[in-house]
Amino acid sequence: MRKWTVLWGILLFVLAACAPKGSYTNVTADDLYAQLGRPDVVIVDVRTPAEYAEGHIAGAVNRPLQTIDSWYKELPKDKPVYLYCRSGNRSQQAAEFLKKKGFRNIYNEQGGILAWIQRNYPVVR
Repeated sequence: MRKWTVLWGILLFVLAACAPKGSYTNVTADDLYAQLGRPDVVIVDVRTPAEYAEGHIAGAVNRPLQTIDSWYKELPKDKPVYLYCRSGNRSQQAAEFLKKKGFRNIYNEQGGILAWIQRNYPVVR
C-alpha cells in the first residue's frame, strides 16, 4: 500500500511540473476597444517598428515579437496586458511565450490590427 502511495505522489508531482505555468485569453477587437483609456491596462503591439509607424492603437507600446526575450520582464504581472499584431499570429506566439514564463493576465486580440480597422476603430498614424 505504501508503495502505491509513493508512486501516486511521484506521478502527481510530475504532472504538476509539466502543467502550464501561465495562461492567456483570446479576445476580439471589440473587447480590446472597451479597454482603451483604462490606466491599469497595458497594450502591446508586437509588430515591427515600421508596421507600428504605419498605424497603431492609441496608447499601445511597440515591442516586436522578434525581441521578446529582451522586453518581456518589463511587463507587469499584476495588470492586464493586451497583445496585438497584424492578423493575430504573432500576438498569439507572444501570448504563448508569456504563458510559459508564468504570466496569467494576458489577452491576445484575435484578428490583429486588420480586425481593428475592419471595425472602424481609430488608428494613430
